[in-house]
Amino acid sequence: MAEANSIRIEICGSKYFISSPEPPEYVKALGVEIEGKVRNILERSQSVSLTEAYLLTLLSYADQCRKFEENMDSIRTQLTQYLEDAAKARIEADEAKHEAEKLRREVNLLRQNIGREN
Repeated sequence: MAEANSIRIEICGSKYFISSPEPPEYVKALGVEIEGKVRNILERSQSVSLTEAYLLTLLSYADQCRKFEENMDSIRTQLTQYLEDAAKARIEADEAKHEAEKLRREVNLLRQNIGREN
């Protein structure tokens, strides 16, 4: 397991120490992204408190997360169906190949029989 880094980030004037196995640059970039979203909410509405802006940002991320998970579930279902279809097609192709080989042998036998009759 990766060792946790202690990373200091600042969001809207508040300092936070985050313990994470992720690289510090990554965690700091997340902090910058969150601050941008919080500030955007604060700028759009003067009546929203900092706590409410944090909450709205959290709800936005939770919504995105849920939609991404639903999308991933849909993609997994499609991929499973594609794999099942591919397996079925492979079986059908193998059966067709065997049938073609059987017919080639029969044609060769018939040609040999015709050749003997002449």
